Amino acid sequence: MVKFDLTHYQCPQLFVQFRYQLKIALQENTQNGNTVEIVYLVSVDSDINDIERYLKFHQYTYQIVSKADKNELIVSLIRGNN
Repeated sequence: MVKFDLTHYQCPQLFVQFRYQLKIALQENTQNGNTVEIVYLVSVDSDINDIERYLKFHQYTYQIVSKADKNELIVSLIRGNN
């Protein structure tokens, strides 16, 4: 599992950093040939609608886990059939 702390970013930097970290994780995943789970830590008050739309559009499986002091966005690097 790979974990990225994005709590100090707000939109639009949050989305840019999310995409950048995802790109790096995808490159490493391709090189290693392993399925990887990525956890993004984001502030509770962060707007993650753009991130969710991106994940849905590219057919990633994901879940959002809310905790008392932070949100965890868990992204599985498994795409759909398209």
